[in-house]
Amino acid sequence: MTHIMFDMETFGTKPGSVLRSVGAVVFDPETGATGDTFYRNIDRKSCETVGLTVDPSTVAWWSRQSQEAQNALLVDAKPLADVIRDFHSWFWNAKGQQVWCQGANFDAVLWEAACAARGVVQLPWKFWNVRDTRTVYELAGFNDKSLPRLGHHHNALDDALHQAKCVAAAVSLLRYP
Repeated sequence: MTHIMFDMETFGTKPGSVLRSVGAVVFDPETGATGDTFYRNIDRKSCETVGLTVDPSTVAWWSRQSQEAQNALLVDAKPLADVIRDFHSWFWNAKGQQVWCQGANFDAVLWEAACAARGVVQLPWKFWNVRDTRTVYELAGFNDKSLPRLGHHHNALDDALHQAKCVAAAVSLLRYP
């Protein structure tokens, strides 16, 4: 099975929120080895045009994040429709099957809502192949802050890469306590 770690940055925490960026990486949960990556920034107006909304408290939260994380979101933003098409194509070309998210009710759920707002009904993964990093961390007694962090917090690709390393570390504890 091909595993994909998937992360998004948004302007809200509920389905129907404006998406800011998406990052993903092919990874092996047994070894932590990573492969192809995907990253796109998303144009805010293209999200609002299809009815996605902005949560003012999340905007305020973003204003307190690092300047690097904020600036990264301003580079080469693409329309939501293009990002959906590009990501789904990347996922299928990577032969993705299982998609991992940091939280069972965030990334995949918000992505599905954004796709529905654009009229895209076919997701690149099956609902039964969605995996949650936090469940694995808890079962393994693993603290995801215990591994050195590369890149910037709240950069979707940097977060996906870190989460892939963390899942492999947690799986290792479960397999070889």
